[in-house]
Amino acid sequence: MKKDQKIDFKSLNDELDQILEDLEKPEIDVDKMIAKYARGVEIVKDLGMYLKESENKIRKVKDNLKK
Repeated sequence: MKKDQKIDFKSLNDELDQILEDLEKPEIDVDKMIAKYARGVEIVKDLGMYLKESENKIRKVKDNLKK
């Protein structure tokens, strides 16, 4: 995800849930499985970045409370 794009946590999480459901289907084509897996990895990275940024924002708020 590009740095200037806003991450919609819920949408990405929903998409990841759908990918996981799709990957559990026994009839999924191998090429589609690989593409879905790759997209899932991208989503996990994006969600991790979002959570890290959120953690930093919370830390700043807590630090401001101590002042």
